[in-house]
Amino acid sequence: MSPHSRSRQAVDMATGHVVQLEIFGEDDAQKKKQSVRYDWNPNPGRHANLAKALMQKVWDKDSGYDQNDRDILGFYIAHSPEGTEPLRMTFKEISGKLGVSQPKVSKSVGKLNTGGLLLMAEQIARIKFYRINPRAAFDGPAVAQVEAVKDARFPVVPAPEKAKAPTRARKQAATAHKEAKAS
Repeated sequence: MSPHSRSRQAVDMATGHVVQLEIFGEDDAQKKKQSVRYDWNPNPGRHANLAKALMQKVWDKDSGYDQNDRDILGFYIAHSPEGTEPLRMTFKEISGKLGVSQPKVSKSVGKLNTGGLLLMAEQIARIKFYRINPRAAFDGPAVAQVEAVKDARFPVVPAPEKAKAPTRARKQAATAHKEAKAS
């Protein structure tokens, strides 16, 4: 029998010794494929894995997210570093790139964070840095995304309603109620 034949015996039947450790040659599971990066000209670079069904809901007119929110989300998807690293840009820098006011960036990031599309990753003094939720979009290998979503909350569409600030009448009623309890 040819030594390269797939039908040869793996064990010597007379002695019980293993003669062939690799029955079918190299184990396909142990072969490491070389990672390949996309390089499509004229715009080569990294590509993100997006949750298309979620993005369709976000872009729907009844999603609760407005055009600024979608622009900010798109900016985070396009500019975020690989993996679960936060986008280390201030709201001032983002507003300069997009041509919108800093308060609009802040409001949109707050809404996207409340809805779980952006997650706060770190805070340095008063500056907060956010990252894209890996359940919404991820730049990196699938194995890393599976690990990243383990502790990520689920994004919410339609956008959660912001709690309304108490009006003067509500504040006065609450104060009167506290005073009545105290006496």
